[in-house]
Order: sequence, then C-alpha cells, then structure tokens
Amino acid sequence: MVLIRRIFFCVCAFLSAGTALHAEGNPVLLQQLTDAPKVAAAALSSYGHYVSALVRGPGGDSQVAVWRAFGDRGDADMLPYTRSELNWFAWVGEGRLLLSLRDYGLVLYDAHIGRLRPLIENGGPRPLELTPVLLSALPDDPSNILMQWEDPSVPGYPAVFRVNAITGVSTKIIGAWRPIVRWWASPTGTVEIGEAFRGRRQLLFGRRAEGTWEKISDNDYFRGSPISIVAVEAGGATAAVISGHAGNTRSLWRMDARTGGFLRQLASNERFDIDAAIFDPENNMVVGATFVEDRTEQIIWQAQLKKELQDVATSVDEASMSLVSRSRDGRVSLYRSSENWRSNRYFLMEKGSGRPVEVDINDEFQQLPKPDKRGVWIQLKGKRTKGLGPMHALLSTPADGGNGKASGIASGIASGKAVVLVHGGPVRRVSNGYSPMVSWLTAHGYTVLQPNFRGSSGFGEAWRRAGYGRWGTDMQDDVRIAAEWMLAAGFADKGKMCVMGGSYGGYAALMSSMKDDDLFDCAISLNGVTSVYHLVEYLEQNRFYLLSVPRIKGNLSDRTLRRRSPLNRADLVRIPVLLLHATRDSNVPFDHGAQMAKRLRWEEKDHKFIVLKGSEHQLRRPQDRRTYFEASLQFLERHIGGGQSKP
Repeated sequence: MVLIRRIFFCVCAFLSAGTALHAEGNPVLLQQLTDAPKVAAAALSSYGHYVSALVRGPGGDSQVAVWRAFGDRGDADMLPYTRSELNWFAWVGEGRLLLSLRDYGLVLYDAHIGRLRPLIENGGPRPLELTPVLLSALPDDPSNILMQWEDPSVPGYPAVFRVNAITGVSTKIIGAWRPIVRWWASPTGTVEIGEAFRGRRQLLFGRRAEGTWEKISDNDYFRGSPISIVAVEAGGATAAVISGHAGNTRSLWRMDARTGGFLRQLASNERFDIDAAIFDPENNMVVGATFVEDRTEQIIWQAQLKKELQDVATSVDEASMSLVSRSRDGRVSLYRSSENWRSNRYFLMEKGSGRPVEVDINDEFQQLPKPDKRGVWIQLKGKRTKGLGPMHALLSTPADGGNGKASGIASGIASGKAVVLVHGGPVRRVSNGYSPMVSWLTAHGYTVLQPNFRGSSGFGEAWRRAGYGRWGTDMQDDVRIAAEWMLAAGFADKGKMCVMGGSYGGYAALMSSMKDDDLFDCAISLNGVTSVYHLVEYLEQNRFYLLSVPRIKGNLSDRTLRRRSPLNRADLVRIPVLLLHATRDSNVPFDHGAQMAKRLRWEEKDHKFIVLKGSEHQLRRPQDRRTYFEASLQFLERHIGGGQSKP
C-alpha cells in the first residue's frame, strides 16, 4: 500500500433530497428504478373477494389500496397511508383489513362499505410503545382477532388481547409477564409459547394444560443455537422452528410446543441455511421450506402443491411461482413470481378456470435492463480461514454493455468499469434477486460484484461467527479479496474500480478508502457507520443490546474500536469519497456522516457530502433514492468512467 499522504482539494456539497443534480444517465430508467413497484405486498381476503396491496401513487411512493379480486385495479379504494407510515397490514375476517400504523395505532378498513375507523376508540397500542402483533385472525371466529401489545400495567412487556373487530372492544386474556416479549398462538387462537430474552440468552416457555408455564428452552444467543419460531402449527401441540443445533447450517424442524423437544427434521441443506417455511393455507401445516443459494429455492414435499406451482408458472411463462395465500373455501388463490431484473408479479386464479389473471398488468417490465447475474465462489486468503471454504459472491454484468452499445462480454470483459458493492447488516446476505441499484449500474456499463463476506448469514454458523468482532479486519479483507478476484478474472481494469455500500457496507467502503487505494479509485458510503465505538455506545442504549453488541465488539477494547473506525483514521483516506446520510436515520445516526464529512474537510480530502433531509436509514421516499442513484453515477463517471488509467 502506498504510504505517501496525498492531499486532495475538498469538494463539500450539502444538498437536501430533491435538490436538482446535473442529469446523468437515462432519466426514464432512473424513475422506473427508484419509484415504488406498481404493486407490492399483495394479499387476499379470507374468502377471496378482495385484494389489498401497496400500489404506486402519483408521486412514485407506495400507498395502501383495496379492490375487488378480478376487478379493475383502477377502481381501487386508496387508503390515506403510505408505506413509511405502516408497521404492517393484514386481512382479519372477510372484507376487513387491519392496519398497524407507526404513529396512530390500529385502524380497520371495512371493504364492504368503504369505511375506515380506529379499531379501538379508547385504549389499545399507542405510539412509542411496543409494536402490536397479530397472533391469529381466528378463522373460526371471524368477528374476533387475537393480538399482543404493550401491557399498560407492565411497561415494556406485551399482554395478549382478544379484540372484537366489529365493536372494537378488547379483553385482556393473558397479562404481561417478565421477561416474555413475544407470544405465539395456534391458528385457532390458543397461546402456546412465550419467547423471552434475558441478557444474551433466549428463553422459551411452553403452556401446561393447567394453565401454568414452564421453561422449555434456554440458549446462549451467540455460543448456542437460538431457535427461530416460524409458527405454532394447527392443534397447538407442535411448532415449526428453524435451528442449527444439529449441524453447521440451520434446518427446519418440528418442535414439541410443550417440552421444546425436536421431533423431526423437515428440511435442510448441507451448504445453506433454511430461511423460511411454506405452509398449506388450508390446514396450516408445513409442506415445504426455502433456502437461498444464488436465488431463493423451494423444497416442497407436498406433491399436489408442487405440481400446482409448476403448472401456474408454465401457464404464464414464468420461471418459478410461489403461493401467497388461498381463500378459506379454496376457490381463489394468489400467486407471486420473482425475477432478478424486475419487481414481483402477482396472479389470481379461480379454481377450475385453468389460467391465472395478473393482478395488475405492468408493461414497464419490458423496458427494464436485464443484467446477467450469477453466483461465483472466491477462495479466501490468510491465517483465519481454516475450515471456512470459499466465499460466495454475486456477479452482475451488463446485458449489452450498457446503453445499448456493444460490450465485448463474450471475451469476459465489458467496459472494464467495475463496482464492489458491499451489503449492509452485516448479518445479512446478497441473493440473485431484483436490485434496482445493480440494474442502474449495469445499465451504464458497470460490472458489479457483491461479496457475501465472513459474518454474512445464510451459509451456516461457522461463516456467520467468523465475522464476530472482525469489523475492519477479516471482514474487510474479504472486500479486498473480492476486488482482487475482479481484476484477476478480467471483470475490471486497474484504475476503473470503485467500492460502495450502505450501513455496514458504507463502513466497509470507507475502510477500503484507507486500506485499499491500490485497488479502488473511489468510495461511496450511504448511511455508513463511521465510528464503531460510537455505534456500540448508541446500541447499548437499546433494550436488547446484548443481542447485537457482542457481534460487533467481541472482546475488543474501546481503543481498538476507535482504531477500526474511519472517523479516527480519516488522515489515511487516499481516494475520493462520496458520503450520503439521512437526517432521520435511527440505525446509524446522522452524526456519523456529519462528523466524517467534517473530519475529511479538516484533512483536506477529496470528498462530497450529501444530506438526505427528512429521510430514514432505508430510503423509503422515491426522491431520496433518485438522489442516491444519480449522485452515485455522477461520482463514478467522474472518477472511473472516463477511461483513465491508474499510475
């Protein structure tokens, strides 16, 4: 690494979201990729008469809509709530849509009469309390629902309430009990399991016949194998759970809800974690599971459902299909298809009709670029890699070299311009799904590599734990290894590669600007962590910080945390940096970006700082996403898009 300190002219721009930027790239494509999907999160009412969804409004943001199944989506009732105002929404009883709002509690929309009202006029969950949870829609008692929300008499802990969806009257049936923070009920409404956290231990409690509760599981959240409850199954005696107690990867199990004993392994994969269960909507029993290799794969052992999904996919010329929901009488089914170059499509089908009907035709799909995406495996280097195997990454190359020009992809090289895009979390993973940013970059001639570095989820316990306490070291080494692979494999030219990411990915990009200037020529950070020390200090104010802080801090001293922080090493930045940070970021507070920009100015480093005023950690507003996309492309084109070579 070059040790000579380079002094850059400081370019500082304090822009709010929506500030006009010099137009870069295709403005039509920019709007298509940054607007909300035309239809998302579609759901079917209990008897299949209505559909609810998040639909794109006039300003490009998502808004809740309800319309008659198989009817004209243009006749939908638009409810006055955007995606950013919602916790969740779900059908409860035929024609009644329950919405949990971030600031206004619970409201109920009756589709039969087009009426919207507060579910509970007096009482019920309030802002700043625990987010309410729907435990069961009580299909056999459609006038009532089972919910949990914070018990006024035991602050910070939830009680269970039976709520009459017609009158709004609620009755507490189980009072809050420390330390339980989540109750789990059977589909018919019997509360069977209580989930609790004490320090870094996960505790499960099972219901006894006489109404008492007994501890059935006790796991260290980091050293043990915590249990992810998926659902209590029909009858209440068993639960579907995901656990890695029997091997390195996490499997789907059937667990005894009374004793916590594992009864049967339902689905597993030697290399990848099972991440979800598939339920039969008619009997609420597990019939399959999913895991992510390059993309989401389904394991379905119910032959009838497997054939049904294959037939539906074939009939609409889609590669794969999943079942979202089905009416209680089995008359109507709602399906979803996914591709890696567009948002989801939804289809309705009546029993016996033979052909699905798309919920809302979206001709925009045909105008989107289709990058070539594939998974690759990259060999790790270094002393701390024994037994870990190679690193998975997702490689995306322009379908036609970007902007319709010939690219030379057949020879293995597109334009030579490349980006290493680091995911956030960091306990998450990249999959071969739709990524508007990847589509945006590849459409403009950039090859993109997204590494699933050590500490990422989905590849087993050993891989995930290999990242604990390794911010700035082993995890950072993997970003460098990914960049070296890009150069060696011919997918990037030296002097034409940038590193970028959001949240943890922003942290990694900033660290690379100090450690890897021999590989990267610029770095982009969106809502990135700039001080590991201050992040830990901030997280320790949260209620369950012992479930997150040990992953980051490990046994490291405060001095070491500071040394692994870009904020404290800004004098070592050797390449141009673009910083963007949201003022209402509650995950990584705005001060991280503001202080980093201040330090870069002091050190006279080449950088630009864009303030996303009023935005949050996830860029929910279309105008914020446009600012991010457009500013990133401008920055890339300026520093690696002009064909300059690195000396």
